[in-house]
Amino acid sequence: MHARVTQFSIPSEKLSEFTAALDSALPLMRQREGFRALLVLRVEQSNPPDVRVMTVWESQKALHDSENSLQFYQALARTMTFAKGFPVIREEEVIFHDFVKVAGASAGSF
Repeated sequence: MHARVTQFSIPSEKLSEFTAALDSALPLMRQREGFRALLVLRVEQSNPPDVRVMTVWESQKALHDSENSLQFYQALARTMTFAKGFPVIREEEVIFHDFVKVAGASAGSF
């Protein structure tokens, strides 16, 4: 598995709009071949909030294929409207995971 890790600097007053934009893109991500998970992390007490968005893909090819879609760039542009500056984007190999594949599971808060 491989992950795209995108680090954003999001002003506190834009954080809920930012997460709503990610939530609205999730159905399209789930349609992509090889998509496995979306994880959004915030560094506590960072100002402005440092937010990392991780998308996990079955393979490096699936990750790269996802970058060849208009939806990827639309989602990136939409989330960037809430960010300060351009995000740092990198690719990482997942060497261990315990993601459970659940058909029809809903996303959102825990």
